[in-house]
Amino acid sequence: MFPNNSQYKQIILPVIIAAVLFVSCKKRQHHITSGIYYWKTIYAPGAYELNKLKQLHCQSMYLRLYDVDWDAASYAAIPVAPIRLPQHLDTAFKYIPVVFIKQEVLLHVQGSSICPFAQHIAAMTRGMCTAAGIVPAEIQIDCDWTGSTRDIYFELLQQLHRQAWFKGKLLSATIRLHQVKYKKSMGIPPVDKGLLMCYNMGDIKKYEAENSIIDPEIAKEYLDYLATYPLRLDVALPLFDWCLLFRDKQLRGILCDIPAAAVKANALVKKEGANKYSCLRDTVWAGYKLKAGDVLRPEDATTGDINEVAAYTAKKIKQDSLNVVFFHCDSLTLSKYSVHELEKVLDNYR
Repeated sequence: MFPNNSQYKQIILPVIIAAVLFVSCKKRQHHITSGIYYWKTIYAPGAYELNKLKQLHCQSMYLRLYDVDWDAASYAAIPVAPIRLPQHLDTAFKYIPVVFIKQEVLLHVQGSSICPFAQHIAAMTRGMCTAAGIVPAEIQIDCDWTGSTRDIYFELLQQLHRQAWFKGKLLSATIRLHQVKYKKSMGIPPVDKGLLMCYNMGDIKKYEAENSIIDPEIAKEYLDYLATYPLRLDVALPLFDWCLLFRDKQLRGILCDIPAAAVKANALVKKEGANKYSCLRDTVWAGYKLKAGDVLRPEDATTGDINEVAAYTAKKIKQDSLNVVFFHCDSLTLSKYSVHELEKVLDNYR
């Protein structure tokens, strides 16, 4: 006996609704690969770092080759702090050369100087890669462009695309969270793909802030715009900490040699508020001169915060595959996270 229309609706509709809810709530799965940034001036990863990266099945290494800064004396953009590379690199990784361009450069490089600037970048990058035996499939440009410098920056990217050595290679660019949210004013860079930086998301200069490296609530405000961002994206997550120095509530410096955990356990400081520590007397710490009343704000990236941002990002990214990149490769940094903890972070995208 077949059910009548009324009975049929009573049976079928709940099934359809349940199926729709299941599909909509099901986590999007991605095919992922993992990578790491190397951001030092001498390439010399130790056995500990290499072993940990091997356990993580890390396939790619984003290798900062040099910075580009503006030199007022010569009135020219110049390479700064180039990395010292050995003749032969570890063949376990796929190397992606990275060139970091400081914002000030874009304020001075104009019009007819853009093409020769691109030629200089291509020549130096090619020379360094060739000397180290790197044959890259991708080259990345890292620059925090603004609405006022976007046209110059985008023209530079187009000029890089035209360079002979860049032919047949992917050109990628780093993307900050605010550049996703305000894509109309910030524009979409003319590259093959982007790498979304899910760190340095707070205002580092803001005295009242608690953690400028990573804050899941701030991240969510920007990541809600990710679904409509037209560029294919990889994702970068933070594995670092630092200590910020404030004097009279003004940021005076980043104390990279003072770990966040060391501040919290030091008798020279007194806790003031949620994440601030005031210096009790004048002192020298790790080579830094501190005055009584100076305020230190230790910041780090906890596994809880990283996982929360990773899970939220995974829900918003619509593509089927991506590279998840950690920043950065350093023995002290990596020692703070177990392989199991980092695998759990990657599992958010699987």
